[in-house]
Amino acid sequence: MTFTRLKTLSLLVCALLALSFPGYVNGGANNNKKGSQPAAPVEPEAVIEEVNAKQLEKLLADKDYVAVFWYARSCVTCDKVLAELEKIDDDTDSFGVDFVKINDKRLAKQYGIKNFPALTYFREKEPIIYDGDLMDEEGVLDFLTSLEAMDLPDRIEEVNSKILQKIIEDTDFVAVLFCPDHETCPPRVMDKQQCRKCAKALQELENIDDEADQLGIGFVKIHDEALADEYNLGSLPALVYYRHQTPIIYEGELQREEDVLEWLVQNKSTGDEDDVIEDVTSKTLSTLISNIDNLVVLFYDHGNDDSMTVLEELEQIDDDCDKHGIQFVKIDDAKAAGDYGIDSIPAIVYFEKEIPNVYDGDLMDEEQILKWLLGQLERDEIEDVTDEMLDTMIKEGRVIAVLFYDNNDKKSQKVLEELENIDDECDALGITFVKIDNPEEAVEYGINKVPKLIYFEKGIPTIYEGNLEDEEKLLKWLTDQTSSDQIEDITDEMLDLIIEKMPHVAVLFYDKDQKKSQKILAELENIDDECDQNDIAFVKIDDDKEAKEWGIDEIPSIVLFERGIPHIYEGDLMKEDELLGWLVHQKRYSEIPEVTDEMKDKLVENTEHLAVIFYDKDDKQDMRILNELENIDDELEKEGIVIVRIDNAAEAKEYGLDHLPALIYFENKIPALYEGDLMNEDEVLEWLLVQKKTATIEEVTDEILVNLINEHEYVVVFFTGPCEPGETCDHTLNALESIDDELDEAGIIFVTTEDTGVAKKYNVKTYPRLVFFRNRDPLHFTGDLDDEDEVLAWITDDETLEIPGKIEEVNVKMLDKILAENDHVVVFFYAEGDKKAQKILNELENIDDECEEKDIDFVKTSDDDIDKEYDLPSLPALAFYRHKFRTIYTGDLMKEEEILEWVIDLHESTADVIESVDRKTLQVLINDVEHLAVFFYDDECESCSEILEELENIDDDTDKHGIQFVKSNDVKLAHEIGIFAFPALVYYETGVPIMYDGNIASNQDVFNWILEQKADQSIQLINRDELFEYIGTKDFLAVVFYKEDDPDSPRVLRHIELIDDEAAEYGIYIVKMHDKLMAKKYGFRNPPGLTYFRKGKYINYDGDIDDEEEVLDWLTSPANMEMTDHIEQVNRKMFEKIRKNSDYVAVIFYSDECKQCPRVLAEVEHIDDEADKAGIDFVKIDDKQMAKEYGVFALPAIVFFKPTSKEPVIYAGDLYEEEQILTWLITQKDPSGDVIEDLEGERLVHLIEESGSIAVYFYADGCEQCTKVLEELENIDDDCDKHGITFVKTRDFSVADGYGVHEYPALVYFEGGIPNVFEGELSEEEEVLQWLITQKTEDRIELITRQMLETMVEETQYLAVYFLPPERKGKQPAFCRSFCSPSSLVESNLTTTKSTKHSSSQFVQNYISRKRKRIEKQDKINCNICDQILEGLELIDDECDVFGIHMVKIQDPQLAKRYSIKTFPALVYFRNGNPLLFEGDLQNEQSVLEWLIDDDNRELADEIEEVNERMLDRLMAESTLLVVFFYDDDCAECEEILEELEEIDGEADMFGIDFVKIASMQAAKTYEIVNIPSLVYFRKQVPVLYDGDLHQHDKVITWLTSQDVFEIKNEIEEVNRKMLDKLLEENEFLAVFFYEHNQPDSTAALEKLENIDSETDNLDITFVKMADSRYAKKWGVTKLPAMVYFRRRFPSIYRGDLLSEDEVLEWLRKNRFRQPELNIFMYALIALAVAFMVYTAFLLQCFKPAPPPPVQHPKQS
Repeated sequence: MTFTRLKTLSLLVCALLALSFPGYVNGGANNNKKGSQPAAPVEPEAVIEEVNAKQLEKLLADKDYVAVFWYARSCVTCDKVLAELEKIDDDTDSFGVDFVKINDKRLAKQYGIKNFPALTYFREKEPIIYDGDLMDEEGVLDFLTSLEAMDLPDRIEEVNSKILQKIIEDTDFVAVLFCPDHETCPPRVMDKQQCRKCAKALQELENIDDEADQLGIGFVKIHDEALADEYNLGSLPALVYYRHQTPIIYEGELQREEDVLEWLVQNKSTGDEDDVIEDVTSKTLSTLISNIDNLVVLFYDHGNDDSMTVLEELEQIDDDCDKHGIQFVKIDDAKAAGDYGIDSIPAIVYFEKEIPNVYDGDLMDEEQILKWLLGQLERDEIEDVTDEMLDTMIKEGRVIAVLFYDNNDKKSQKVLEELENIDDECDALGITFVKIDNPEEAVEYGINKVPKLIYFEKGIPTIYEGNLEDEEKLLKWLTDQTSSDQIEDITDEMLDLIIEKMPHVAVLFYDKDQKKSQKILAELENIDDECDQNDIAFVKIDDDKEAKEWGIDEIPSIVLFERGIPHIYEGDLMKEDELLGWLVHQKRYSEIPEVTDEMKDKLVENTEHLAVIFYDKDDKQDMRILNELENIDDELEKEGIVIVRIDNAAEAKEYGLDHLPALIYFENKIPALYEGDLMNEDEVLEWLLVQKKTATIEEVTDEILVNLINEHEYVVVFFTGPCEPGETCDHTLNALESIDDELDEAGIIFVTTEDTGVAKKYNVKTYPRLVFFRNRDPLHFTGDLDDEDEVLAWITDDETLEIPGKIEEVNVKMLDKILAENDHVVVFFYAEGDKKAQKILNELENIDDECEEKDIDFVKTSDDDIDKEYDLPSLPALAFYRHKFRTIYTGDLMKEEEILEWVIDLHESTADVIESVDRKTLQVLINDVEHLAVFFYDDECESCSEILEELENIDDDTDKHGIQFVKSNDVKLAHEIGIFAFPALVYYETGVPIMYDGNIASNQDVFNWILEQKADQSIQLINRDELFEYIGTKDFLAVVFYKEDDPDSPRVLRHIELIDDEAAEYGIYIVKMHDKLMAKKYGFRNPPGLTYFRKGKYINYDGDIDDEEEVLDWLTSPANMEMTDHIEQVNRKMFEKIRKNSDYVAVIFYSDECKQCPRVLAEVEHIDDEADKAGIDFVKIDDKQMAKEYGVFALPAIVFFKPTSKEPVIYAGDLYEEEQILTWLITQKDPSGDVIEDLEGERLVHLIEESGSIAVYFYADGCEQCTKVLEELENIDDDCDKHGITFVKTRDFSVADGYGVHEYPALVYFEGGIPNVFEGELSEEEEVLQWLITQKTEDRIELITRQMLETMVEETQYLAVYFLPPERKGKQPAFCRSFCSPSSLVESNLTTTKSTKHSSSQFVQNYISRKRKRIEKQDKINCNICDQILEGLELIDDECDVFGIHMVKIQDPQLAKRYSIKTFPALVYFRNGNPLLFEGDLQNEQSVLEWLIDDDNRELADEIEEVNERMLDRLMAESTLLVVFFYDDDCAECEEILEELEEIDGEADMFGIDFVKIASMQAAKTYEIVNIPSLVYFRKQVPVLYDGDLHQHDKVITWLTSQDVFEIKNEIEEVNRKMLDKLLEENEFLAVFFYEHNQPDSTAALEKLENIDSETDNLDITFVKMADSRYAKKWGVTKLPAMVYFRRRFPSIYRGDLLSEDEVLEWLRKNRFRQPELNIFMYALIALAVAFMVYTAFLLQCFKPAPPPPVQHPKQS
């Protein structure tokens, strides 16, 4: 009824509109003759809008719900479907669903659309494909407006009131969250409590949306306050639950989603008029079990009488269960029952907190059931579970204690009673305690005797070996298990389960009675936790038999199973650390595992691709080969090939391997022997990959061959005998490789062997020889082995395949081949192992020979899933195939005579009717038959049978023309290929379908059409000469290159033929060519391929050549047809294509006869590129008739087409003014070009940061004032553009918050990223414009907010903030506040006396008047002072900018308090975030500027100041000693260097050295700095580059303060105290000139002394100056200027005339070379020498010996 009313209302509205605009309706009547009556008003039809890919993309971005109808040109039923869907277009609009159609096959493929027509429903960009009947428009409408279609995972869908009403009507259970309107709570705005509350509730409720869906409860939200008022819901948000359209309001807390879900579930069945137990699905049941604490489930069968009787009884206790908080549901699902282990139905299972308990009492006694349920609710007992339930709990990794027991066993009963006492304690430990009475399940876990208890943790079982009747000990054991780290003991059955389910399992095979095992076990307990941490399950097993099954002879041993693949540990088990390292290494790194022969057998059985290396570990060569093969282990794992190694010579001999090492590859248990070089791992890898990916003739041994013959139906063996490379047998084998693939496709195994044992057994005496084993029966080939085609023909020949007297067993591949090659085949389909089938086969063997006599092949097949493959209703089945058409036998399969008669009748009968085909046969026919006509019909179609009878008349005629005619009633198959209307006829040629769109009831029309399609060969075959000619003469030429011998070529050419005519309409000529050299020349080495020539220039098609519509779209794409930069000439068809694909098209209509046209065309060519950049396609058309159709009667003319208007716009300006034409085109494209652009997010932030001048208007949805202001501001957008100001608007509240904008609307002007807030009246656009221009042209101090200030303080190095007094806007006037103050009232009381004659009112009036004047005067004075200061500061704003100081103003008294500001106005200077309050006179702007740029204020302790280029220039001029660190923000090491240099900044300051940094490449270039980073020392602007290591700050400071760097030639250097002290320590001779600044005597003396600076250097005297009178006094200087000479820190003061530089120099020279210390030393030394000499002479004189007496003369003697 709702839809009917809506349609009626729509029709009335449309009729009124039509009557209101008669001129519009009668527009088409202008061509009527005079006197003819005007046409009646035409009712507009609902039309689904056509869109292109770009428009669809925009639509999906803008709209939440979009239905897209995909269609194709070749689709005949598309028009019929579209006509039906047009009927619901208005209805979908009313539900808020946009309905569009599109013809774009490429885009369709991206959304998974392969067949046309199709319908895709996009819900918030998420697509869902409709798979119903598109001809059922009401069904489509229901789908589009259904809750299921709108459902999105983990999201509550938003609906409008219309959709909500329909959902409530159509859905039994719906939960609706009512939220405030979007105007009240815009998206992402949380400034209101109810908005925040709604958002929070929605966020929580999203978590239970999926659970509600599974329970059959729809969940939607709606933002509609009016509807909420209708329901009297009060404050929002509110939750309303509609149960059978009856609303229930939720009273609880919406943010507690679990309570909400429980409330929904409880109210789903409560209160129903009928006591009906709710029916649920398997998925819903799973959700209920997870979310409901107490749940009863009845598993039943609706077709079972017992089930229905039980159900009737249980309905009586449903309400009682509800009263006790027990939810009761039922499920009719045998599979679900099986999953929970329910074998007999009906059955009741009670779930308490997900733990199941099966009721085993009388199901007919509802009172007993209720009593049992209440008992379960009240008491805690161990729950009974089934084997399936237990498997599920173990798989989930729960901690479980399972008691395996027998309900009829007294001991079990006794144990159970004892264990009930510890159930609660187990719950407290987090252990789920369950019991199971199932002997088979117990045996699976190795339990042969019950009762028995197993503890499961993370899926690993541990058996309790103690006394089960002692519950205290058991509880203690369970407690220990939860806390202990022991390795769990398991059985062999458990081991198999663990290996199967867990990826990494370490198993210790041990003997608990063996001392060595006990010792090793004690050691290994230490690494159990580490294994758990590495996700390796560690278990142990005491089972010799199980160990032997894995080939383990020595106990104890460790085996690591990695995804079922065993690795044996060969190290010392006593070294647990080494073992742990090995386990972790094996898990992380892939190595070839060592296996036993038993392990190998299991792997061959269970692994599809397996490579086994047989080797001898004692052979060094074998080990080297093994190491080489380790290199390819990872590659094999990626390819899915498992590789293992085995050291077992006996096992190798079983495969006939006499020499080791050897490699055998198993694929599906079929082995192949590698005969190459095992040392060459690349060759081995390549061979294995070839074996896996391609079919090759496997090399086998005799032993392997015997197994193959016994296990497979068809085996071909090439016995080569001893065969060396290059021999005849080798050449023959290589030739036979070419037929291996064909044999594989036929299901025949092909192997070769050099062994001769089996050959001799089958009487092979000469080699090479080929033998074919058919079900173990050998047949020798006697033909030419070198002719592989003859070999293939012989093997696949029916006579060869047949075994006389037997029905051959074939596989699917062989069956397909037989059906394709034989006209008459009988097939018996059966399941292997079916005894009934074997009996039938015995009977059928009796008629096999008779069938052969009639040339009827008789085969049998029992492959897996053969019934599904051949679409059979059941097995066994017998089918007769005649020319691939199947007929299934419906009689008794045991009566072979009747079967034979049936087969012969079918064989001999002639089919005069159109054959009916099944799905598989039809697919085979489409692929194999070149010309095929298929009649699709529906059994429910009334006209189909009549039409079919008509078409039977042309069946024989089509056969004569080589066209096969079949029929199919497979509606699902028809839908898959895009057929929704029946009957339908499709013609297939080489597999390419063409839909018939004529009168299908006329058999003659159908026959003629089929013949036309068959005879249609429209593409011209050309040679090379013709190709070159066409390339030169045809504007558009498409060449299809193909191979003559390629079986796919006819299909490809057929696809292209379908678009040949349509391509010609675009002026495209299509030809075909089978010249391989030409194909290669144009880029196709392996045709087919398509090359497109546009005036000689070619491009190649890289899409799907079998998709003709995609090919046509590519050929006719404007981008591909465009060849030059000139305006393209197009025809009518090309224009229609361009018009469809382009939003904006400009056409210049011209004619060759027109004299003006060439000149106008030349002018317009100048603006073609600009038009392209503006998104306007420009073309030219020489078609007068077409021009007239668009209202153009004089040429040339320019016409503009846009998507929003059906009628084009004709240019009426000067055709010779190209700029004027371009402007007109751009204006036509976007008439609202003056609209302020809307930006959000990163784009807006980027524009603010990058744009020089930008005004941002912040506004909110639903704000009336915002809208009005915006309309006014639109008027000044162009003016702003003229002044270079970008104007944008935004609703991005996150950006607004970042700049402190909380009230809307607001306008912020940004210049260079610096914000300034507009304070005036936004609705006065002239005032706004003037303010913006002022901000742009004059450098004003920007007004900012608190958030802006906080951001700027953080990001700006030097920031001066002018704090204004708080504004009084919106507050009481000052006089009113003053009057209302207590002091004012006291004043008024004092002035009032009893004798006053005036009334009180007169007094108050006079008082207020006086007070107002006084306060206004005071306010005016204050206001004038603030303005005067601000004006003064504006004057120094530019200067501040020069020094890198940014100045702003702010009006925030609360923020001012943070910086101790008590009086206003005030100025705070932030240096890298550190505030400094100005305490001087703000009215003296010059003093403010000096204070701001003063070094003492600018510098920060222990931090190198950042400067800009202007500040650096200033420092260069003012600072005598300046160090500059040049760096780059993107430099990785600069930050480290800066940290080092910060260490010496303070020390450099002490030496009077200014230290700054600058990140400017321009500055570096100015000072000729090539490398970044660099450190440069400027001494009076003279640069010195530091070439040392910048990472060593000690060396840097030493270099900066060294005398070599410090000195400047011909100039006396200025020093401070620190530098002077350093110079005194480092220099023996130092002259210091102490002086005063701006003192004439000092200046005159300094000028004179500068002349002798060089001479003092020659004297090795360092000459410096110092303007520090206090420091001079330290050295005895009382009057300045003065000269002091230091000799080894001993000072001497010059007493002469400082203006006489020569005297000063002479004095310095004398002092330099006068050495009193040396003279004294020399005098002392001489004196000592003289004294020594005198003393020596004295001693010599005093102690001189007496002379001896003279010797007497002998004569005297």
